[in-house]
Amino acid sequence: MKRCDFVDWMKAVGMFLIVFGHFFGDPFDQFTQPVYPKQLGVAMFVFIMGWGLGKVTGPRYQVSYNRLFPMFFWGIVIALFISVISYFVINDISESNYAPFVFGINVIFNFFPANPTTWFIGTYFHIILLWALILYRIKVTPLILVLSLLIEILTRCYFIYDHSTFIAYMSLPNWLTLFMLGMYMCQQKDQDSSRGLVLSIIAWATFIILWAVILNEINVTRRFPFKNIQVSTDLMNALYTSIAVSIVYLCNTIFSIVVFSRVKAGRIVRFFSRNTIIVFIGHMPLYFVIEPIVNLVFSTGWPKRLCIVLIMYIGLSWVSELLCKAIKVDEIKNWGWGKLAHWMPMIAK
Repeated sequence: MKRCDFVDWMKAVGMFLIVFGHFFGDPFDQFTQPVYPKQLGVAMFVFIMGWGLGKVTGPRYQVSYNRLFPMFFWGIVIALFISVISYFVINDISESNYAPFVFGINVIFNFFPANPTTWFIGTYFHIILLWALILYRIKVTPLILVLSLLIEILTRCYFIYDHSTFIAYMSLPNWLTLFMLGMYMCQQKDQDSSRGLVLSIIAWATFIILWAVILNEINVTRRFPFKNIQVSTDLMNALYTSIAVSIVYLCNTIFSIVVFSRVKAGRIVRFFSRNTIIVFIGHMPLYFVIEPIVNLVFSTGWPKRLCIVLIMYIGLSWVSELLCKAIKVDEIKNWGWGKLAHWMPMIAK
């Protein structure tokens, strides 16, 4: 199969947005209200999941296993590492980091695990499960996309109104339309040339700036993981906020596809693209380790933030590359599948 450059671009840029967004706030937050810039990185990953699974023709359970195994493997390794360190430092094993591996149960709690980025593993599991049980046999149409958008907006609205904003963010409906859009656009390919690239970038930048101008004129309270639009009753505010979240997710994801499908992905982009799992799960724990060290050089301000971002994006990507070469995860994965297929032959069909 021909490699699609826009997928590598979206993974590399999406990971950078997540790392960057954790340590740089204003003035960048205004361009993505009521969400935070790092959430656009997650949105890109969810779209890519749908795009990839929409093209799948092989046995769905094996495909699901192959997708889940690396995420669970590295997630558990990092969770165990954090537990050992936490036990000796603060006499605590940070047990909440293991909740995502128990059928993604973490999404029913209105808080993040001790390692904040671990939450996505539970959501990732639920998305794969939904595809394996139902969506793999469904051809996504514009009507289905509209229905999924309605479900997404109304479900998110309910949880925001209920003051369960972490559940609103982590639960599957928050990401449903992006995943379905990926399945709908699963035949999307790179453009033959870069024609239209400049206009696409200008259009994307115009949308981002206009969105900031419009939302800056509205009372938007600074909360997490969503800011709250405050213009009416609590219920209507929750609805307006939910609608705005979907607009930001979908528009920026579509613009990223339009732009990145016109740009070749070189070796550097592919390097960052293939190392996203460990960087995603490990960059927040690494922050607590390196922050005191960086303080010795930069005590505060943008130089400190930039130094941390570079270490966690570039440095941790190199660590990931070395770990993946040292630990043959694919061999372990294939061995595990062979054992499962032997004891449960029905899943191989």
